[in-house]
Amino acid sequence: MLRRRVAQALERGALRGPVARTLGSLWARAADPVRPVRLPPGVRVVGVGGATLGGSGKTPLVLALARELARTRRVAVVASAYSARVRAPRVVRPSDDVGLVGDEALWLACALPSVPVLVGKDRTEALALAARDVELVIVDGLLQARPERLACSLLVLDEREPWGSGRCPPAGDLRAAPGELLARADAVVMPRGSLLGARTDQGELLSVAALRGRRLGLALAIARPERVLRDLRAQGVEPVLVATQADHGRFPAPRAGDIEAWLTTPKCATKLGSRHGGAPVWVLERALIVPPALLGLVLGSGEANQERASLASPGVSCETLSPSPGR
Repeated sequence: MLRRRVAQALERGALRGPVARTLGSLWARAADPVRPVRLPPGVRVVGVGGATLGGSGKTPLVLALARELARTRRVAVVASAYSARVRAPRVVRPSDDVGLVGDEALWLACALPSVPVLVGKDRTEALALAARDVELVIVDGLLQARPERLACSLLVLDEREPWGSGRCPPAGDLRAAPGELLARADAVVMPRGSLLGARTDQGELLSVAALRGRRLGLALAIARPERVLRDLRAQGVEPVLVATQADHGRFPAPRAGDIEAWLTTPKCATKLGSRHGGAPVWVLERALIVPPALLGLVLGSGEANQERASLASPGVSCETLSPSPGR
């Protein structure tokens, strides 16, 4: 609960006093979105980084990119090692324990059966292992590298709150000053997916319409969980019980409640299993289709416009924006 309260304070920018503002300014000056990583030779490495400490939507974009690119390329993914206990890099298996490999890595491994997903505390070592027998590696959580730049760097922003609370910790949840983040990226992407429904514990996809009017709970351990609740309510789905934990957190025994099922995200489902507190767990599904122009940028076959360009496809639209010249 303490972690969740701290996260909420950062996400809201609740600390507004002079001390918090001063410390936030110092963070912004010191924050470096470029990480020292040795890139493997002969492989195109693509980084996907978020503007905030959580909740930008980078991992869903990594998943969508890997799924689409794997149709024509040999692709691997290096997942975020946050909350993982592994030391040496390893390939993540769907049967792995979430406490060992982390929730995001396990989610990606389950969702990408034909794509190797790796996790490791040392990104250089994980990249070296991932680069074997592939043409392209996508790194979740890496915006830019040094001394050699990434082949392509994508900065992911949330559509409604692109810069989070607008300040760096402890005054907010921004990773670094917006100018610094933009200067390191080749393009800015704002993914917008449409809710398809929920996958039941029996594998059936229930439409949004089929979820309306049911007694459902909502269990979330993600950054900015209110966005999921807001989106469900906008579709006419009103959970009768909401349980939230800090991003990547574990779920305690649920509060008593007469519900038909728990709704949750794919990431949270790695920790909930098929049942939670006696009720089945249904996993929310979204459509996130990667536009051809973004695929071209990632593959190096297209250049981002100097002007803002709308890249629309059914179920999602992304916007790319090149940083100003002379970065």
